[in-house]
Amino acid sequence: MRPRHFETLRPICPVCRAREVSSHLAINIVEAGTDDEITAGILGCPNCGAEYPVIDGLPVILPDVRRYVQDNLFYLLARRDLTPAVESLIGDASGPGSAFDSIRQHVSSYVWDHWGDQDPAETGSAAGNASPGSVARVLAGGLDMISDGLASGPVLDMGCGAGRSVAELAARTGRTVLGIDVSTPLARVARRAVVHGHVDYARRRVGLVYDRRAFGIDIAGRERMDVWICDVQALPFEPATFALAVGLNLLDCLGDPQRGLAEIGRVLCDDGKALLAVPFDWTGHVTAVEGWIGGHSQRGPHGGSAEAILDGMLSEGALSSGGLRKLGPAREIPWHVRLHERSCMHYDVHVVAARRDSAAGMA
Repeated sequence: MRPRHFETLRPICPVCRAREVSSHLAINIVEAGTDDEITAGILGCPNCGAEYPVIDGLPVILPDVRRYVQDNLFYLLARRDLTPAVESLIGDASGPGSAFDSIRQHVSSYVWDHWGDQDPAETGSAAGNASPGSVARVLAGGLDMISDGLASGPVLDMGCGAGRSVAELAARTGRTVLGIDVSTPLARVARRAVVHGHVDYARRRVGLVYDRRAFGIDIAGRERMDVWICDVQALPFEPATFALAVGLNLLDCLGDPQRGLAEIGRVLCDDGKALLAVPFDWTGHVTAVEGWIGGHSQRGPHGGSAEAILDGMLSEGALSSGGLRKLGPAREIPWHVRLHERSCMHYDVHVVAARRDSAAGMA
């Protein structure tokens, strides 16, 4: 965590905010770090006494830290210094479907797409002629939809994954960019990439066979980037903090998508912009069917069309959509998710740009 960004963004206690109290967090303890970076410490709320850890440079600013630690203990304490041969043996022994196997697959897919085009050892394509860099291409296409510029202020990259979108946003906007995610393994990769310029991950070849990839990346403006662990549904920021909020493949990964939209609208300044890319790939164990934006109840007026329902929400600029009003027509842009050398998922993501409409009455 960069102290300079902490002072600029002035995060608030999510526990107090749930009680409609705005209390800015303080840096209580610094146990490791430099003048430019805190790698281990504790943030605290002077009002309610809640504490939030900084682990591996990642501040964990969530309403229920205890629950997060309990649910993510394996990932928080996972070793990152295993040699390739030992890691391979652990993967074989833990077997397919284990927590170890699942997170290696998850990280492999995301990091390949985010940084594979920067890897000197990458061949450049996967099954179905998919190539890494979908996240950068979708972001570029989305930013082209915002033609009338941005208000002053920082940028929030929600669900930043392995961090490529953080770097691209910093390069294209010249602003301070904060990436947030709730995945500890991906947030670690993202922060190491955008803050320290290094990528190190296990790239899945097939089955339980993974190849270690490690390489440096040259990113300008790294001092303007950081990555925190935060929940889009409970953003720890004051209203009107950001000029731009970006969520790529985010909305259908939230337990409550409408609450997420409301939070995005709340933290955007007047006329602040939002950019969303959604494959509408809903899963019931993440979002209850009742919370889906489309994809069910085809007997209704929209015939179950997620695109039509989201378009209606944003066209109305209603409170339920965070006061966000759509900017122009949406676009459909391809996105590839590599599973292994012989398998790749292909999505067409629905990309929509919106503006926070101050007339919508958001507080």
